[in-house]
Amino acid sequence: RYYGCMGLTAASETGIIDGHDKDETIQVWQRGNEKFPGLKLVNVDTSTREGIARAKKLGLAQSGLADIVFAPLPSYALTMFDPDHKARFFALFRHPIERAVSMFYYRQVASWERDPNVYKPDLAKVDIEDWLKNRGGKADVSNFLMSSLLGKRYFSEKDLEKAKEILRSKVLVGLLSKMEESVQRFDTYFGWYENNEKRSKCQESAIQKGVNRNPHESVEEGSEAWELLADLNYYDLQLYEYILELYEEQGRELFGEGVEQKVEESTTITSE
Repeated sequence: RYYGCMGLTAASETGIIDGHDKDETIQVWQRGNEKFPGLKLVNVDTSTREGIARAKKLGLAQSGLADIVFAPLPSYALTMFDPDHKARFFALFRHPIERAVSMFYYRQVASWERDPNVYKPDLAKVDIEDWLKNRGGKADVSNFLMSSLLGKRYFSEKDLEKAKEILRSKVLVGLLSKMEESVQRFDTYFGWYENNEKRSKCQESAIQKGVNRNPHESVEEGSEAWELLADLNYYDLQLYEYILELYEEQGRELFGEGVEQKVEESTTITSE
């Protein structure tokens, strides 16, 4: 929402609504509402494997139409690009257990989701601890970060090191717990400062006030539900600790005093 408000053209799951999944050529169209008028979208869906395959077939990268690509499956998103049409990843990361809890409650209310496997209103009748123990919800909240980066579900310590290397070498990391600071880094890195007045308004609307928030109960650290989730997210928790270190490291190396802004002419990919 923030980058749409900023006027950037985006490729995301929203690109194929209103019948644009039937388009035979790649193009940009506009959609908006009172809060975010004139959102510019490419007519592809980069949130699924099928959508990514279609975007590749239509030549998303080669078209140069997208300023930013929202891609929750980075390992598949890379297939859309080639040596002559590169992309650079940036992403906001959240504590794995907080994310898992949020997803449990989100699925109870997300009637707007197009994927029928996401919206599960019956979960509103189930306690999260009971769900984790008895209802087969484990796969939904297990090592999401590792799965997204590596495109698989079962891991070893070697896989963990591979995931760390991917993040270190390819991703500009941000933290949901430091949202405004992270967005400041993204905007600085990619040079998104053409209109500071507009940027301030977009920050207020999309970041400070927040969009798509779903208030819910928290899970206390040390509780049985927390421990169950910690066990399910063994690798993600270790990876997140590395992300915290990497965030500090990138802050020093890329945004420290006297460090020149590093910008490359390319599409950018976010994997929040």
